[in-house]
Amino acid sequence: MYRHTVIDAYLAGEDWDEAPEEMAVEAEFGDILDESVRLLRELAADDSGGAPSAGKKAKAALRLFLRVPALVNVALNYKICAEHGLPLHPTVYYELAEARRYDMRHSMAKLDQANRLYLASIELARSAFRLDPGYPERAEAFKASLPEEIPRFVYTGIEDKYSWRGARPATLESLGRKVRGDYEPALLVAAAHGAIMPALLLAEFMSLPLYFIRFSMFKRKDEAPILSVSDEVWLSSWKEKRVLLFDEDVAGGTTLELFTRRLGPLFAEARSACSIRHAGARFSPDYVGRYWCE
Repeated sequence: MYRHTVIDAYLAGEDWDEAPEEMAVEAEFGDILDESVRLLRELAADDSGGAPSAGKKAKAALRLFLRVPALVNVALNYKICAEHGLPLHPTVYYELAEARRYDMRHSMAKLDQANRLYLASIELARSAFRLDPGYPERAEAFKASLPEEIPRFVYTGIEDKYSWRGARPATLESLGRKVRGDYEPALLVAAAHGAIMPALLLAEFMSLPLYFIRFSMFKRKDEAPILSVSDEVWLSSWKEKRVLLFDEDVAGGTTLELFTRRLGPLFAEARSACSIRHAGARFSPDYVGRYWCE
């Protein structure tokens, strides 16, 4: 079940209750991609001679862990804008309701490009989390394939203690083992954007294919999972399979409950899971990594 990741090598000693300051970021997509390559090369440097110290490598690993989810975040937003007729703006995150006002039509070539970029971003992010020696070359090839506007798209991240706590490796390992104890999913589908970082890690731990559907009720004001035709087409190849539906933090439970209700019928069987379930949450996922009282 278990694949080794950046966590094993460098981040085991992190405080997983309080989000680090480095989680707050505002940077262009191209710069984040370039930094991820530099960080991977720094971590891969031989420990002899002039290689960075263990402390510097731990700091580099933390930055990598916090920056890499931006690759999926931006690619997913680009895909949603292309599919739903929203402007492809480098600094504005549009709400889906605004599509009616703009009423734009992007070309089929643009839609295809956006979907290919999105799928590639997931695999690239997973490669970074695995500290894949081939990551720098893959990242540079990925950047060369980007639409010219994408490197200027700005990613903004905040210190989110819930997503951070939900990414705690011990919690995700525990969750993965609970799931494997009586259920063998063929695919992990996670709610974006909060669950991107934890889901990337969980997918690696469980050696599962991974897909994200945007559903952010509190940060993006989504009323339902944003499921496009392309999403349904991609997911249709798993319709005879068992699937695990994931969100990192269940405070009240509305997000994961609606996520499960909408996506569950697309598969032969679907069960829900979360990293953390808070005391008093009215929705009980099938699998919980950690119960939280605060």
